[in-house]
Amino acid sequence: MGLKKIFAGAVLGLGLLGGVAVAQDYPTQPINFVVPFNAGGGTDVTARIVAEEMAKILGQPVLVENRPGAQGIPGTRYGADAKPDGHTILFVLQATMALNPSLYQATNYDPLKDFAPVSQISESPYVIVVHPSLGVKDLQGLIALAKEKPGQVNYASGAAASHLASLLFQKAVGVEMNHIPYSGSGQALTDLLSGRVGVMLSSPVSVLPHIQAGALIPIGITSTERSPSLPDVPTVAESGYSGFKVSGWYGISAPAGTPDAIVEKLNAAVVQAIGTETVRDGLIKAGVEPKSSSPDEFSKLIATEYEQWTVLIEEAGIKPE
Repeated sequence: MGLKKIFAGAVLGLGLLGGVAVAQDYPTQPINFVVPFNAGGGTDVTARIVAEEMAKILGQPVLVENRPGAQGIPGTRYGADAKPDGHTILFVLQATMALNPSLYQATNYDPLKDFAPVSQISESPYVIVVHPSLGVKDLQGLIALAKEKPGQVNYASGAAASHLASLLFQKAVGVEMNHIPYSGSGQALTDLLSGRVGVMLSSPVSVLPHIQAGALIPIGITSTERSPSLPDVPTVAESGYSGFKVSGWYGISAPAGTPDAIVEKLNAAVVQAIGTETVRDGLIKAGVEPKSSSPDEFSKLIATEYEQWTVLIEEAGIKPE
């Protein structure tokens, strides 16, 4: 073996040993967990449930920092720009990673290049809810009404993800409803609860209290399996539309350049946290389904979703704002 190869091998070995040593020492200080949305919302609630358990596993506080505004773009950019040493991690989701680049010209990050995916932490199907005044009690009833009155049944959306999921649903079941857009899910929910609009595809976390109070009727779940938080509500696939699935998801990423050994240690902590009964019960109660993954699996999910939603947005003729 030549001297150059021996030297290169020695350097590589020292680099690997250095990475292992860094991971063994990590974390050496509190971990900043950036959530690019307001405190109290579904993203924040989910992040805090996972962060509390991760702190116990890693032996350092995991401190949630809310950086809301502009569809999560500034907060996500802030997370991407953080020092890649594992002491800043970022809450990522379908909207910020797969939708924003095609919907908002202000998006100033690349979801495929600027981050080191750590793990998915949840999957959240949409629940199709209707106001009682619509006179619909199941999915078949909504489809029949929408076919009887094409373009006249109003549905609300407070976010791009909800609107796009609604378009996929209408395409799958062969109906056309009238879109009423809102600037936020809170406003959309207010008008849904008042009966001004009749239908909404929503994350369960936002509507569970109103379902439990009888103010809204759940008629379908958009995952392939029933939701643990709404076990009596059939899936769209069960209702005769085999293969239909659309779900939101939450996850954790680190800035690009974070050492692989640290990403793996973070991943192990996330997987262990989500495996605990406390975290699983907390996430289900919050309306999301616990789901962890390897860094590679999460990276592939982000890439697949980015491509899928980019194509749908183009097909729908939606222009970046």
